Formats: sequence, structure tokens, C-alpha cells
Amino acid sequence: ADTEINNLVIEKVNANYPDHSIYGEEASDHKKSSRYTWVCDPIDGTMPFSLGLPIFTFSLALVDQADGQPILGIVNVPVMENRYWAAKGRGAFRNGAAIRVSKDANLKNTYISTDGSQDFGLGIDSFETMRTLQARGARTLKFLSVVYGGVQVANGKFVGTLFYGSHGHDVAALKIITEEAGGRATDLAGGERRYDEKGIGFVASNGVLHEEILGLIAKTQKN
Repeated sequence: ADTEINNLVIEKVNANYPDHSIYGEEASDHKKSSRYTWVCDPIDGTMPFSLGLPIFTFSLALVDQADGQPILGIVNVPVMENRYWAAKGRGAFRNGAAIRVSKDANLKNTYISTDGSQDFGLGIDSFETMRTLQARGARTLKFLSVVYGGVQVANGKFVGTLFYGSHGHDVAALKIITEEAGGRATDLAGGERRYDEKGIGFVASNGVLHEEILGLIAKTQKN
């Protein structure tokens, strides 16, 4: 299913935007002269999908190769019939209704999703970060689908999401949907990253708590 959906995206993009590139989890089609790249995760949450759990998603973003930033993003949760999307300067939406991040300014009694386990050579202890967040009163959840958990930040349900993985296709759509909903998104070190290639993980938040979350990540790095 992953491969079939990825190939369908390549087919449709080439038919409608023949000069655009495609960067997919299962297959890609790079064009040297392309200004834009469609970044696709055909099934984010392959394990939940294989188990028949409804928390898998389709994720697609249009990235400007000039700076590696998404200008359009869409996340489809097919079983639940929820579609999230955002375009630069146009806001973020779920099924046609505008969405906004939460206004929580304290981690207590909030929700944060986490996914992935890559270290990046930064010495990040993801388990210690999770324990520290919990000690601050946040409840941490792991869905084995970074996109499903991550889009709930823009949807106002979670205050943050942490992704310990490198691929841009996992988080490109989340970047613009989060920011158009009023939140903030960076890499795990608090810097900007490109979304048409690998990077140092991903943190999305409601914006208010972003620096606090980044600070906790930094404090729980292994020496």
C-alpha cells in the first residue's frame, strides 16, 4: 500500500506539474531544474495501518527548493474522515473549519506526542526528556505516527510534538500546518531546517511553550 500510494503521487504530479520533483518515503523523482518539490509520506503510521488501527495518515507538502520551506501542506486521516491543510498566508483548516493552536502557557495537564528514537550525535536522551516533561505535569503519548500526533498541535489538542527522526517527508506538512495555525516549528536544537532533505528531528508547539520544551530537551542531553 505504501509503494502503490507513493507511485500514484509520482504519477499525478508528473501529469499535472511535469517540471516539479517528488521526494517520497518509498520512491522519488528528482528533476535538476525543478523549483518545487512535492514531499510525500504515503502512509505515516505503517504499523498502526498494518494492525487495522485508524491513526495512520497520508501526508503531502509542496516545498520551495529556494529555501527548503513548505508553502502548502495536507494531512489526510482517511478512516476518521479528517483532512487538515494549510497554505502560506492562508491559515490552517480541518474539514473546512479554521483551526488554531492552544493558548496553554504551562505544561501541567497538557498533552505532547513523541515519536522516533534517532540520536543525531547530539546526545539527546529521548526517554529522559519524556520523563522530564511528565515531571512538569505534561502527559506524553506515542502513536507510531508522527503526523497523526503532530497535527493535533495545530488542531489545538496538544501543546507540542517531538520527533526524533531525520526525514523531511515525516514532518514537512506539519511545519506549515502548525505555523499557519499560530504555532512554531523547528528542529530539535531549536534551529531552522529544510524539509526537502534530512535534518535534525522536529519540534512543533503552540509557540508559547516552545522555548521551554527546547530547554528541557537541551537539559536532558547525555554528557
